[in-house]
Amino acid sequence: MNVIIRDLDKTRIHYEAALHRVGEKKANKAFGRALNSEGQKVATKVKRALRKQTGAKLGDITRALRIERASVGNMRFMIIAKDDVLTLKHFNPKQFGYGVRANPWGRSQRFPHAFIVPKLNNNVFIRKTSKRFPIRVMYGPSIPKELLKFASRQAFEQAQPNVLKEATRQLDLMRAGTLK
Repeated sequence: MNVIIRDLDKTRIHYEAALHRVGEKKANKAFGRALNSEGQKVATKVKRALRKQTGAKLGDITRALRIERASVGNMRFMIIAKDDVLTLKHFNPKQFGYGVRANPWGRSQRFPHAFIVPKLNNNVFIRKTSKRFPIRVMYGPSIPKELLKFASRQAFEQAQPNVLKEATRQLDLMRAGTLK
């Protein structure tokens, strides 16, 4: 699995200068708030891209992602995907004579010989053999894998968080006495 880390060198230089001007505590607060504000904007763009890319509902995507916000002692904002694969029940499955039709990856697909079992949480199953049992659950996209592909990765890479501008705004508000 790939991990993307974006180090903002110019921002780090300005952070060190702010440390000398206003003190470590205020600089940490300002830059932490700026990271959280700008990071949340990037996370929203990534969620929207994942929504289009996977066809999953926003609530399912939100449950599969965890956001670690910056704090005074931890100056980083992270978007973490849980290792969770969504079953076809999350993609509006419909039972037909040939099998099931569902909409994973944003497009309607046929799954011949598949069937929906209402008593088993409306999951979509397929038989492993020609006999009645065993059966297995059918899965759709995996959010952690999709997070590093196509539109969601492109949304992350194209997002230009302006942490420095937001941190400067936060510092100005602190100096003016509007924020603590």
